[in-house]
Amino acid sequence: MKKLVKKLSLLLAMVLMVSSLAACGKKESTTQSGTSDNEASEAGTTETETKEPVILKWIQIGGEPNNLKAAVEAMNEYSISKIGVGVEFVYLDWGIWGDRVTAMINSGEEFDIMFTNSDKYSAAVSLGAFADITDLLAETPELQSMVPDLVWDGVKINNKIYSVPTYKDSSQTQYWVWDKELVEKYNVDYTNIKTLADLDPVVRMFQEEINAGNITDAQYAFNIAKDGVNGLLINYQGPLDAIGVRYDDSSATVVNVFEQEDIAESLSYLHTWYEDGIINPDAATVDRGPSWVIVSSGQGFPGADVSWSAGRGKDTVSNPFAGPIYSTSSILGSANAISSSSKYKVEALKYLELCNTDPVMRNMLAYGVEGVDWTDNGDGTITRSADCYSPATYSQATFFTMYPVAPNAADQWTMVQEWNEKAEASVLLGFSFDRSNVENEMAACDLVMSRYKQELYTGTVDPAEAVPKLYQELTDAGLETIRTEYQNQINDWLAQK
Repeated sequence: MKKLVKKLSLLLAMVLMVSSLAACGKKESTTQSGTSDNEASEAGTTETETKEPVILKWIQIGGEPNNLKAAVEAMNEYSISKIGVGVEFVYLDWGIWGDRVTAMINSGEEFDIMFTNSDKYSAAVSLGAFADITDLLAETPELQSMVPDLVWDGVKINNKIYSVPTYKDSSQTQYWVWDKELVEKYNVDYTNIKTLADLDPVVRMFQEEINAGNITDAQYAFNIAKDGVNGLLINYQGPLDAIGVRYDDSSATVVNVFEQEDIAESLSYLHTWYEDGIINPDAATVDRGPSWVIVSSGQGFPGADVSWSAGRGKDTVSNPFAGPIYSTSSILGSANAISSSSKYKVEALKYLELCNTDPVMRNMLAYGVEGVDWTDNGDGTITRSADCYSPATYSQATFFTMYPVAPNAADQWTMVQEWNEKAEASVLLGFSFDRSNVENEMAACDLVMSRYKQELYTGTVDPAEAVPKLYQELTDAGLETIRTEYQNQINDWLAQK
């Protein structure tokens, strides 16, 4: 009897096993050959619910922000619920970012997204480190339409797109920034001052007032550091400061920048001011000037006086003297590229789309957790908390879905976006120079420039004497080889447009 029971039990187990296998086979088969709509929907829903989220590795610039863990947890909870994708950040401090990124690219170290800029972008593309996302952008139509065509042009190499540009103050504009109190006291018509020639009688008047003891907060009317006038060469794009193409030259001819009429005139005025005691005598050796000055040049945008005033500790007024200009370098001040070896290229692009187009995601990425890192003022602006999460927002995504930070105006980023729309495109917008054929000549010319530029840019030397000597030394170092290579690449690029 026991033997019979054992045989029956074994037979029943075998029947159940076969039935189970048949049922499994039947489910797979019907899914492939076509189930009812309800069955397919239920199967798809179950699969989606159990799918693990993709966690991307994003290389960013700057020190690791405070409260990073809580901010990332909040961001990931939101982004995973939206697109099934989260992120982990690797922050590379300001001083090491450049060398570390180069090492990562050369070694093939894994990442999914990387902040990049004009210093690293074209070299990384030439090494095959960044993915071509030209066709992938069809997967992210909101992102593609949000960024203007001119801005996409700025990140193209050989008509291919290898990064998502950070659409913000992407055009370059240079401003004269003034102390408001002095402008009003002396009735300075600052809105009509564009060139150094326009500025000349005003800085002379201020120097006379300083010398007479009527202005006691400054010794020099035009106090500058060794880099000279910020944006002095804004109208030229080149491989070296000494040669370049003027942004509006339709012939795209490479010229000697310091011999052009506008730059030669500016250098002459700087030297005259230096000789007349209007510029501080230590300008060529000073790394950074004082926080408060009577007038200076700054790259900015509408509404930037709020930041300039805070930095100087006194109210400022400003007016543009050059730009806005879209150039390859202005747009490539910030971009984010996807690794060519990433397993999640589409997911990475969709994550960047969310960061750029979704205001909730963008503000978390920029400011962290509401109620902890920032509070909503209810007027379109926010106030940040002490010791808050504070990454480099310029390196992440667009500004145009972000809340402005008080005391900036609620329409700060709207004004900047409208200003961008007025920008003129450089004739070289989208052109990137491949310097690999002239690396030795570039290194030699960089060394020559390093011996001249600080004294030239601060007026310490007479440009009538220094500029011819500079160009002779540059020629001896291989400048003409660089010029020929640069011009040939421009000509080839223009022929393909």
